[in-house]
Amino acid sequence: MTKPFATLALVLAACGATALPATAQGVGTQFFIAEVDRATPKCRDYPDAPFVGRVSGIMGGSPARGVSFTGCFASYAACETWRQPLSGHIEGRLIQNRCEARRKR
Repeated sequence: MTKPFATLALVLAACGATALPATAQGVGTQFFIAEVDRATPKCRDYPDAPFVGRVSGIMGGSPARGVSFTGCFASYAACETWRQPLSGHIEGRLIQNRCEARRKR
């Protein structure tokens, strides 16, 4: 699980350090969403992971887009490591931003 977090950190740094022209922001947003999605551990792949992280909101750009990411993690610390920098890249309204223990079914 370490490699996805390194990839996510690299993507977040690149998106934060690069000022895209207004016409290219949609492409940058699509790239960001795809990279974060690839780096996020899917709950279907980790059905016994005890923690769930959720981040959703509105990303600026042209046009602005709603984004939502959910990942399942082996520890609360791993969830926080994923969540904290990710939530900082949602420029618009932040709707969900939390890590919590997974509910038993």
